[in-house]
Amino acid sequence: MPKAIDFKDVSISLGINPVTEDVLTTTDETAVKRALYNIVMTRKGERFFKPDLGSNVADLLFEPLDAATASLLKEEIEYVINKYEPRINLLRCDVDADYDGNGFECSISFEIIGIPTDVQVRDVEFFLERTR
Repeated sequence: MPKAIDFKDVSISLGINPVTEDVLTTTDETAVKRALYNIVMTRKGERFFKPDLGSNVADLLFEPLDAATASLLKEEIEYVINKYEPRINLLRCDVDADYDGNGFECSISFEIIGIPTDVQVRDVEFFLERTR
């Protein structure tokens, strides 16, 4: 079955393809997953010419490690993904406090719009922790 849309982003490593001597890229599911993480972790005002792009997630990580902060993180992540990532349909976002790891476990389930495959629901998970 032919794909309806190809998603392609520049690889975060900025490596060079040895054959084409072009910048490495990520495609489709990998590109979308990387973009989700980047959108969530980008602070507002961090991107040139797009001062509204980003979230308050990094600031919320310095709030108390509890269920209330996890709920605020969940709301912020859902808002920023729905606003800035048009390539997906967000199905679920879970954020849970990890007291032993001193951070928050984040799990996002989504469907990629325009890519018909056997696997409809995709997941991405990452750990949110305080850093300076």
